Amino acid sequence: MTTYTVRPGTAADADTVLQLRRHAERWLREAGIDQWTSSTKGSRAIYRQVADGTTFIVRDDSSAPVGSLCLEGPDTDFWTQQEVQQPASYLYKFMLAAAARGTGLGDALLNWACKRAASQGNRWLRLDCWRSNTALHDYYIRRGFQHVDTRTAPGRQSGALFERPTDVILPVRGEVELVDETAVRAG
Repeated sequence: MTTYTVRPGTAADADTVLQLRRHAERWLREAGIDQWTSSTKGSRAIYRQVADGTTFIVRDDSSAPVGSLCLEGPDTDFWTQQEVQQPASYLYKFMLAAAARGTGLGDALLNWACKRAASQGNRWLRLDCWRSNTALHDYYIRRGFQHVDTRTAPGRQSGALFERPTDVILPVRGEVELVDETAVRAG
């Protein structure tokens, strides 16, 4: 079994998250997937999200960074005013290092995000992803998300909207233990 730790990100983690993003950009490009092509825009978003305290860092049992994710409010370019009124957390910048892919860590982190959202009184875990990345759409559907709609916004490639009820906790594929240090640090 592999043990991973999730904790709030700090300013000292911004460059680590940026390295994960650069790794993801290269992997997507090499896979022929047209996503996360603007490194500058992505960098600005990462630094803002870390500074806002909405980013979480995932480390393996050797303390090496292997992932990150962000939970914050809705992107109103895509979610309607009526949808925004519903209790939901929104998942952004969900990234895993290559060594962590296929281990079950992604499944464990999606369950963790649902539990965290539910603990804050939210009924939904929502996300938007690029309209053209149908493989990613399938990934989320296999993990209990439902496609809500696909919308467009000027200058944006995202817009495929998905949500999962926060009470849906799925079996984790693989031998993964996730240690949540968010409550310890916050308390």
